[in-house]
Amino acid sequence: MPSSTAAADSDAARGPAEHSLLKKGGPDDILLTAYRKVEKRLGGQLKGHLMNVIGCELAVEMASSDASPFTDWLNAQDANAVYLEYHSGIAGPQIWVRISRLFLTGCVDCFFGGQFDGETCPEGKPTRSEIGMIERLAKAIGDSLTEGWSVILETNFRYAGYYCDKDDLEMELDDPNILVSSARIALSGHAVQAIDVVQSIDGLVSIEPQLHRPVSREIDVADPVWKRSLKESFDQVYMPVRSVLARPTMDLSQLSKLAVGDILPVSPTDNVPLIVGDRVFAYGSIGEQNGGVAFKIKQFL
Repeated sequence: MPSSTAAADSDAARGPAEHSLLKKGGPDDILLTAYRKVEKRLGGQLKGHLMNVIGCELAVEMASSDASPFTDWLNAQDANAVYLEYHSGIAGPQIWVRISRLFLTGCVDCFFGGQFDGETCPEGKPTRSEIGMIERLAKAIGDSLTEGWSVILETNFRYAGYYCDKDDLEMELDDPNILVSSARIALSGHAVQAIDVVQSIDGLVSIEPQLHRPVSREIDVADPVWKRSLKESFDQVYMPVRSVLARPTMDLSQLSKLAVGDILPVSPTDNVPLIVGDRVFAYGSIGEQNGGVAFKIKQFL
């Protein structure tokens, strides 16, 4: 019995079990390898979406993530930055994105046709122009996260708002370590440490079961050979086309008296239906062309 008590005390002294995520060859090493694929794709997605927002050329250099305690990373941040909060899916892991105020200023300058000087950086609360840019960047970064993560799983990133005070940032962590992916962005010839993407190791471990599911994605660009063959096949499909001039009704006694040569009156109309298959495709009128009966289309449905 004393030996059991001593073992329990020893386990308590060691504290919570550490993830082996960052230990090469550990059982969770596959997660870090998968996340490297996300980071690699994320850089390209950020470049495309950010260029669409600010309307000018830029270059993105994405550094691989480094592990550090969340509190150490937070304490190292200056007071003049903006922090965007995202969640994966409905109740997925939380992700923070830090945007430097200097980069935010540069985005506003370029958006309005100016030039980023690489130095000017306002302080205090964001201006109305900066707030508008934050919302645009939040959408662009959210789309980039979704597309970046698509290499390992299908999920959408939900934007939950922004903060200007780093003391408002919170993460509920069992493992104190986080992964920080940094993006250095060159804008108007000036490179700045623009964006940090902060992913908790707990959050990364929580998605591990999903990595074993087959990923099905829609193909954005159709194969040109297949597309051409499909069009040619459709062009050869024949459909029954007919028009109905009138639909008179008769009782059985009238039908029984019909004989060859009888004439059924048809009222003139400009709304004769053109029917393809079982659907009315258009309306028009009946006339004559080159000595034959013709149908003139007046309205498509």
